[in-house]
Amino acid sequence: MKAMLDQHIGKQDIVPTTMAIPMLMYLFGKLLVAKRDYNFIGKKKRQKDYSRVKVLAVTSALTIGITVLGLLNFILTRKSPIAVLGYYNVAFTGNTFYTDKLAFCFNYIFAGCFAVAGLIWFVYRISEKNETVVKARPYVMLGVSAAVAIGFAVKYIRTERFAALKEGIHLIITKHWGNFGLDLTHNNSTSNMWLDYGRDYGILVFVTLFIFFILTIKDAVKLAANKKVDIFLKSLLLFMFIGTNVYYFVDSFAYQFPYYWYLGLVICGLISEVADWEQ
Repeated sequence: MKAMLDQHIGKQDIVPTTMAIPMLMYLFGKLLVAKRDYNFIGKKKRQKDYSRVKVLAVTSALTIGITVLGLLNFILTRKSPIAVLGYYNVAFTGNTFYTDKLAFCFNYIFAGCFAVAGLIWFVYRISEKNETVVKARPYVMLGVSAAVAIGFAVKYIRTERFAALKEGIHLIITKHWGNFGLDLTHNNSTSNMWLDYGRDYGILVFVTLFIFFILTIKDAVKLAANKKVDIFLKSLLLFMFIGTNVYYFVDSFAYQFPYYWYLGLVICGLISEVADWEQ
């Protein structure tokens, strides 16, 4: 709690507790949905399992919070002169943060994930008695996902963001202690959250963060392979994971406004715990 308060009042650069927030948010996500025994008059008693309800409660709370923030940003922007420039206000920042359209759309990623997960659940539900369709469902989902990924990648490599990414990778290798500037972007950003950390703090910080990211991918794959998790919950968590991390890969606003990153870390914590469910 103190770390969160320190972050909120702008002491993140001088208060040590704030440095622990990323790992704390990941562990917080795990703690929220962990299955555990409780001591009852000196004896361990297994509590009734509400894990699925807890996951839905946490994801719903995150979705409501970030969606409301997006709506507030929209309302503030309508009254702001920066609207004609294509920028958006960020609520509760005292007009110190402005975002582009991509960062504004991040506020609705979780709501979109709920919609997609609900659609997948509905398709699974109505087709569960057709054996042919049941066998084809995973391949259809994989094909659709691959088509969307390829389309996104083709569009992405044609943008300035991809050029900034390439320059950022080159600079983190050649100037690995960080503190370098970019020539391609007006805001000196690599358009990648992890690389922006490397830009300011060097390759050791970048590599550490990237290794952690790879480990979260391992948890996501494990969740995808876990047949004990129902299709709605699995789809919801996986699409939230993919949506947030794709955003972190193509935009760096989560580095400037780390609350966006903390949401993704909580989702990673949830996935790490749910991936190990056995019942």
